[in-house]
Amino acid sequence: MSDDKEKVEEVKEFMNLLLDVKLSIAELKGDLKQVTDNKKTVENTKNTADEANNRSIENEKDIQNIIDNNRRIIYALITVGGAFVLQIVYFLLTFGIS
Repeated sequence: MSDDKEKVEEVKEFMNLLLDVKLSIAELKGDLKQVTDNKKTVENTKNTADEANNRSIENEKDIQNIIDNNRRIIYALITVGGAFVLQIVYFLLTFGIS
C-alpha cells in the first residue's frame, strides 16, 4: 500500500511538473508573439524612416534647383536693368540733355 501511495505522489509531482512546463511554454509563446509584433513595428518604422530619407534627399535636390533658378533670374534681371540704364545713357548722349 505504501508503494501505491508513493506512486500516486510521484504521479502528482510529475503532473505538477508538467503543468509548470505547460505554463512556462504558454508564457514563452506570449513573449515570442510580442517579439514578433515588435519586429513588425521595427520594420514599419525602418520603412517609414527610409521613405522620409528619400523624400529629404529629393527635397534637397529641389531646393538646390530653386536656388540655381533664382540665381539665373537675378542675373537676367541685372542684365535687363543694365541694358535699360545703357539705353537711357545712349538716349541722353545721342539727343543731349536740354
